[in-house]
Amino acid sequence: MTNWAEIARTKNVHAVRTAAGELDVNERDSRGRTPLMLFMTYKLPTEAVEILLEKGAEIEVTDKMGETALLKAIKFQQEGAVKLLLKYGARLDSPRGIRTTPWNAAASRGDRAVADLLMETRGAIRLTLTEDEQNLLDQLLNEEDRHKALEAVQSLDSAVLLHAFVNAYNWDDGAELMVAVMENSACAEITLLDMYDLADGDYWLELRKEEYEDDAHRTAFRKLAESLRARLEASMKE
Repeated sequence: MTNWAEIARTKNVHAVRTAAGELDVNERDSRGRTPLMLFMTYKLPTEAVEILLEKGAEIEVTDKMGETALLKAIKFQQEGAVKLLLKYGARLDSPRGIRTTPWNAAASRGDRAVADLLMETRGAIRLTLTEDEQNLLDQLLNEEDRHKALEAVQSLDSAVLLHAFVNAYNWDDGAELMVAVMENSACAEITLLDMYDLADGDYWLELRKEEYEDDAHRTAFRKLAESLRARLEASMKE
């Protein structure tokens, strides 16, 4: 009998409909993948994906890589499938935090449109900017007067713009503006997480005191890393 891998390779919707009436829509291959996951990998039409969902395909199971169908859809840039999986109740939040969510998977790939489809994820930030927001971000990034830039960051009341600024910032320009972002009450947890990674926080925290204390630039980054770590550890306890 024809198996799901062969059917997925054909991308034939009629064959999918026939197989869905004869085969187990939740069987696993040697890698733990279900037919739904295979359909994401081989980029089948959304009509084929919905046939499986209507037949009761399980959404939240994971393969041996720990990936769900939704994570596969994001990985293989299947925006239509993402929308379908959401329609059928795909889970967005993770007990291990936002870093392990489908939203973060899309954001990490730079796929803003798909990430914004997953905005109901707890702690998510909209990534696609409006024209006005983009103009404000460009002005801030290009502001040569350090004092004006600092005041602008301190007065921002948009988690979206603070997040965009952090991810577009030239970190060679020092830690001062990032400290201002961190201290801004509108700054989201995911922004703090990105800041810690972008600043290479682990590196600064592993330095011995004599490796940074005589250098103002290095000392500032060390203090930023310490503050970010403290903020993130506190948020994990809440």
